[in-house]
Amino acid sequence: LPSNLALAVGADIDYVYIQYGDEVLILAAAQLQSTMREADHKVIKTVKGRDLVGLRYQRLFDHLAADGDICRVHAADFVSTDNGTGIVHVAPAYGVDDLELGQRNDLPVVHGVGLDGYFKSEVTPVAGLFFKDADPVIIDLLETQGLLFRQEKYLHNYPFGWRTGDPLIYYAKNAWYIQTTAVRERMVSLNQTINWVPHTIRDGRFGNWLEHNVDWALSRERFWGTPLPLWTDGEGDFVCIGSIAELEALCGRSLDEVDLHRPAVDDIVFNHPETGQEYRRVPEVIDCWFDSGAMSYAQWHYPFENQEIFDRHFPAEYICEAIDQTRGWFYSLHAIATLVSDSVAYRNCVCLSHIVDKDGKKMSKSLGNIVNPYDVFDHIGADPLRWYFLARLAPEVQKRISINIIAEVASSFINTLWNTYAFFTLYASLDNIDYSQTLDVSKRPEIDRWVLALLHRTTETVTAALDQYDARASGEAIESFVGQLSNWYVRRNRRRFWKSEAGEDKDSAYLTLYLCLKTINRLMAPFMPFLTESVYQNLERTVDTAAPLSVHMTDWPKPDPAWKDDDLIASVDVVQKVVGLGRAARESSRIRVRQPLARLLVRVPTDSHAAAIKHQQTQVLEELNVKSLEFIARDAELISYRLKPNLPRIGKRHGRLIPAIREALSKADAAAVASAHARGESVTLDVAGQEIEFEPDDLLLETTSAAGYSSAESEGFLVGLDTKLTPELIDEGLAREIVRSVQEARKNAGLEVSDRIRLHVSGSADIDRILLSYRDWIMAETLAESWTDSG
Repeated sequence: LPSNLALAVGADIDYVYIQYGDEVLILAAAQLQSTMREADHKVIKTVKGRDLVGLRYQRLFDHLAADGDICRVHAADFVSTDNGTGIVHVAPAYGVDDLELGQRNDLPVVHGVGLDGYFKSEVTPVAGLFFKDADPVIIDLLETQGLLFRQEKYLHNYPFGWRTGDPLIYYAKNAWYIQTTAVRERMVSLNQTINWVPHTIRDGRFGNWLEHNVDWALSRERFWGTPLPLWTDGEGDFVCIGSIAELEALCGRSLDEVDLHRPAVDDIVFNHPETGQEYRRVPEVIDCWFDSGAMSYAQWHYPFENQEIFDRHFPAEYICEAIDQTRGWFYSLHAIATLVSDSVAYRNCVCLSHIVDKDGKKMSKSLGNIVNPYDVFDHIGADPLRWYFLARLAPEVQKRISINIIAEVASSFINTLWNTYAFFTLYASLDNIDYSQTLDVSKRPEIDRWVLALLHRTTETVTAALDQYDARASGEAIESFVGQLSNWYVRRNRRRFWKSEAGEDKDSAYLTLYLCLKTINRLMAPFMPFLTESVYQNLERTVDTAAPLSVHMTDWPKPDPAWKDDDLIASVDVVQKVVGLGRAARESSRIRVRQPLARLLVRVPTDSHAAAIKHQQTQVLEELNVKSLEFIARDAELISYRLKPNLPRIGKRHGRLIPAIREALSKADAAAVASAHARGESVTLDVAGQEIEFEPDDLLLETTSAAGYSSAESEGFLVGLDTKLTPELIDEGLAREIVRSVQEARKNAGLEVSDRIRLHVSGSADIDRILLSYRDWIMAETLAESWTDSG
């Protein structure tokens, strides 16, 4: 208050004049009740804030001299009526908004508090007091003079030092600036040429920062730092030094042994060659963010040397940091490059969100929620952590981390990959495969051509995504391929690796899987350098000793155009869609997969889908363990629907209309609504004479399969499993259960997958009967070379 020089009001805010005793008070109309409470008063008139602009008032304290047109009312957009009286006290020396308003109206900067936080001697009532300790003294003084309406405490934001917790004060000081506003528009236009990841940063957080750019406050007051290269005679003349050589010429000595940081550099004094006047360096140092932004030039000592090297490396292809650097390093690089080179400093920028704990909270020692990275490295590994950050999360998403989160990455994707790799190496070592042989793609079985087509697409997708610095899209493509390789290709081709007889079919399986593993390992190398190096040394270097020493020295994969087959991929996609629905129908029926079923009824959206299913019919039947497949008409229905309102979503919105909505849903075409729901489309229904639109989440669908069937549908596909079991089907199911039991016994005995066994099975009369029919098949499935009649 002792430094107050003005009052601020909101131009469009309503203010009231009120009679309060023998005084007339002015305050915001919105704060009248909260301010006056039960006090007797009378509203005289209401005016806009702009009507108060220009009025004078009597200064509360006159201990500090102040020139200019002080003690007037000004309009300001930072005034609100959220609390207080709607009239803001303005002290240009203590606040960003205050200073800006003061400079706009030519008000002086008057300091009542020194740099040490204590009131100056001129302010006699509180001289020598810490600024916060002076509050009660000032309040008592105002009350004694009859200038205090009321005092009260209220909760509000206030700045405190993060190290000591001491209260802070905003303090206006003179500083040196770079006039970045002069190149604001150029910085904005150059920003449009940068590839930001995520793209929204360009016109969002960073673009907004540039649009509202203010001059860069370059100077800082620190004991140590990069010196502001200005020397002054102390009488208003300054010399800006542009190089060490220039400074050496002025001071007349070598500076090779001098630390050119403050404070050592402050000992360098020179006399002006023309006037003889002594010049000393100004006390300020340079903002450290300027150092960071100058690295594009400083790392090559440019422009003093290394012109060619600089030209090769500038602008940088890529930088990466957290989102707070939009106002830090990203900005300092961009601003300096614009000023010095009229260029961007970087062509691509990946902007990351911050790492937090598993609950999304900032990690802190005081909270005890810090995750020690070495706990992750020691228990799980560095590569799963790298994969999680790079491939599982978009840059802008908070990076929640815990040992369990990273363990999930290892147990899901990485284990799937490793098991596939281990499967290959196990059987390849047994069969002593010749990897140098070639086999034309067209001569390989269709499932081999499919996985190679998928590998071709994956390689192109990963390459294109990484070219755009989109690591997550690359990771998603790699994970999808590994899932298909393990859960479809390897699973469906196990017998090709198991069988004892050699031949082109077995060679094709090995060569195809080897090519897939080798290529996907190279694609993953930038993500998981340690795991891929281990795989590379075993998978490639043992086969070809002339191969590069490391996976990180190999060429980036380039897919063979002969692998490309989009039609085949689309065909298998249809098969997997139907198989997925069939599995869902199996699960809902609670009939285990090992139990064969008689029929699968299929409805598909188009003839091309039907053709794909017919072509791949054997795979569908094997996957679902069904004897036959039949197509049904596209208007056939195996599922009936019941529609219900989702009350948590629409209860408040429609209230009393809920009974009418239930009635409308009971009369609606449930199949049509379900079809729209599956497409993610809204539906409009007549409810009590008015049209109401329902989004997919507004309605609940209950489904019921036709009697004797278990059904599932999605996106125009419908499958129905005939769940009726004949004695023959039940016997075959029991035979499969016997095989499962034998395989479990093999595993418990520690046998290798290639080990041959002698087998004996005994049980009830039903088991003996089944063995008569299925003994040879059971022996083949369990690698039994002989059958014994006793245990």
